[in-house]
Amino acid sequence: MLEFFDLDVNNGTASIYDSHITLNKTLLKYFEDAYKVRVGFDKDERSIYIFLINKDYALSGEIPETSLISISTSKTYVRVCSRALIDHICKLFGLDIPKKSYLRYDASYDENKKAIVIQL
Repeated sequence: MLEFFDLDVNNGTASIYDSHITLNKTLLKYFEDAYKVRVGFDKDERSIYIFLINKDYALSGEIPETSLISISTSKTYVRVCSRALIDHICKLFGLDIPKKSYLRYDASYDENKKAIVIQL
């Protein structure tokens, strides 16, 4: 089967800081309708899944408010903000984020799961 290289798909990155995750501009287009996110983990695959939640769904009451995480967007990045989330990720995957630094990983959009996937 013939496949084509797509620069846009292959250069998503996630930078994990001590209080947030920053996703680069490549992934910004998936956040057009996002109001909050919900984060899941696959420990065996060492992956983090960021599910994009629109405002109507977030406020519908179907998802516990405690599992919805705030985001902030700009023209060049998206930030998933939660120190508690980062602490959980570090414990779950055995990560150590150096002070005043970050860890960088590949990230892409999974069309089947409808989520941003960060590969640790």
